[in-house]
Amino acid sequence: MIPTPRLWVLLALLALPMMAAGFFPGLGGLVLALDALVAVLALVDALLARGVRLEVHRELPSKLSVGVPNRVEVRLIHRSRLAVRVRVKDDVPEGFAATPDEAPLSLPPESQTRWVYRVVPAQRGKFGFGDVHVRVRGPLGLLFHERTFPAARSVSVFPDMRGASRLLLSGAALDWVNLGLRRLRRDGQGSEFARLRDYAQGDSVRDVDWKATARRGKPVTRVMESERSQSILICVDAGRSMAARVGELTKLDHAVNAALFLAFVAVRNGDRVGLALFADGVKAYLPPMAGRGQYRKMADTLYSATPSLTYVDYLALFKELNLRLHRRSLLCVFTDFLDEEQASTMIQPLHRLARRHVPLCLSVKDTALQGLLRSPPPSPEEAFQHAVASELLADREALKAQVGIGGVQMIDVQPDELSLAAVNRYLDIKARGVL
Repeated sequence: MIPTPRLWVLLALLALPMMAAGFFPGLGGLVLALDALVAVLALVDALLARGVRLEVHRELPSKLSVGVPNRVEVRLIHRSRLAVRVRVKDDVPEGFAATPDEAPLSLPPESQTRWVYRVVPAQRGKFGFGDVHVRVRGPLGLLFHERTFPAARSVSVFPDMRGASRLLLSGAALDWVNLGLRRLRRDGQGSEFARLRDYAQGDSVRDVDWKATARRGKPVTRVMESERSQSILICVDAGRSMAARVGELTKLDHAVNAALFLAFVAVRNGDRVGLALFADGVKAYLPPMAGRGQYRKMADTLYSATPSLTYVDYLALFKELNLRLHRRSLLCVFTDFLDEEQASTMIQPLHRLARRHVPLCLSVKDTALQGLLRSPPPSPEEAFQHAVASELLADREALKAQVGIGGVQMIDVQPDELSLAAVNRYLDIKARGVL
């Protein structure tokens, strides 16, 4: 039983006649009577609160997405004939942000009430929800009766695949344009004719089919088909530098989200997609294959990937790729360029790979360092941080320039732009026939 503020106010008021009884002995009996009355009322309130018949059930998806709000629903079934007020709090896993974290609810007689809140997981993996705690307030408002309803359940937190889900629902060209993509799947500037469609804003004049336009009396665009069944290998860096947080997620989280988004589009495009997860060696490898089953394998591999607090051995990765990849492929390497000494080891082997394959390096801008440079430093300590940030970013730009020589393509964007930037570059490479 937990006292309410109302009970504490009553007890404070009873202290006044108790102090007066020290000066007027005749008030002692009245004080005892008032104390007994408050005690009886509190007991009655506690019994009534305890007698409320209540059932609680939690409903949540079996898979949550990291870094985004996920819907959780708590259903309260009230079987008593009197309306009651309760406070509900769910036992969410440690590190999860719940909004709101608890809720005051009014339950009508013999009713069902739903409380919906959002939970934002901070990392991927398997976690456990605990029990649901409910405080039932007595009808007199003097005491809360706290109850715990068993609701323990494990849940898996996967990368944010909302972009892939939206693509799955989109079928028209406008849907893809609204998502920020520059090409339709399989449609591009290839050599094989795919179909004719009505002219849309943004189409090149070179793609207009003038004979079909004359026959139909309105502009018609000729759509060419890019080559299918090409090989794409997505390499994800899981080293120590990818453990740094950019916003609410780590760099590895951003890379995993973008990698799965890219894999989804490539699979839908009919291409063969593979995966290499690496740090001080190759941690996991999936050879390029086609089909939705391959996408599910990649999601299962990446959902539990965590950064290793070790250096990154690019030589081991590229040596492995030389042995395993016999077909010309697009190599999408999600990595970080903040550690100049470590990242410089990738330059020579990556340039050698560019003779056989099409390398594409993708990284996330460090927004924290950029933020230090936006305003003049007001203090000596911040001036030192400003100088260090400037040097790190200058080294990063110099390293990017070295990597980008010799046919290696580069993408370095804000975290929320990485997924679409990766897919757009992939579609551009397909359209140009580079593979």
